[in-house]
Amino acid sequence: MIKYLLLIPILFLHNLILSQENLLTENEFPVFPVCKLVPVKNQSICFDQSISEHIEKYFVFPETARELGLQSVVNVSFIIDIDGKVNNITATSSLVGVEFNDKSALLVANKIFEDAASEIIMKLPIMQPAKVNGEFVSFPLKVPIVYRLNSNKINLDDIFTFDQVDYAPLIENNPEISKEKSIELFENYIDDFFKKNLKNPRKNKEKKNELIVFVEIIIENDGIIYEMSSIGPEIYRTQVEKVVKKLPEFFPAKIDNYPVAVTYSFPVKFNLK
Repeated sequence: MIKYLLLIPILFLHNLILSQENLLTENEFPVFPVCKLVPVKNQSICFDQSISEHIEKYFVFPETARELGLQSVVNVSFIIDIDGKVNNITATSSLVGVEFNDKSALLVANKIFEDAASEIIMKLPIMQPAKVNGEFVSFPLKVPIVYRLNSNKINLDDIFTFDQVDYAPLIENNPEISKEKSIELFENYIDDFFKKNLKNPRKNKEKKNELIVFVEIIIENDGIIYEMSSIGPEIYRTQVEKVVKKLPEFFPAKIDNYPVAVTYSFPVKFNLK
């Protein structure tokens, strides 16, 4: 993730892939012109860095929005097509810290940010397209771009703990509940989800009645889990990973109405009786 500098947007690089089913191997990533001489094993890293640098270079905070004190998180979806060109750009703005009773005014305010974010993506260079099995394919991407005024002191490039946020990630958006209740709902949901979906590995060599795997997940500011780590025997960690991949998209944790990334650690118990 890039550093946050005043009005420069934040790009969570792990959020780039729109669908985990569409993940490509490293040598099949789209290739920026500046990345052509980079070793194949480093292509995905160069791709992430190039996207980040491009957004940082062309980021402009809309003057009208600045004058009105408006801020937003814009999710931009697009594809790199089989010709290596940017296509199918869709930007969705979510205003932060303000409400509009007039729907037409809300649409106009959101469009200010959506147009600005779309313009950044439209300026991406032509790339070498992605490949699957030697054939060129379209590559779907999703990039969150954060527009916030520098009067805010929150560094949205950070990953927060539950005690630092106003409320935890939720399956159903309900900003009226307390922080404590949101954490309780989240923890109960994770616990119930694992009870329903966790399976013991077929080849169980443990002679214990139970085994515990310690897990840490990061829920990004778009509500999706892209990173996890675990401690325990490999075959059990594999079972835990399968369950984590099934977890749905959450409404993200927030601080002052800003969506933020949070880390959550918990034990997973295998009953081996």
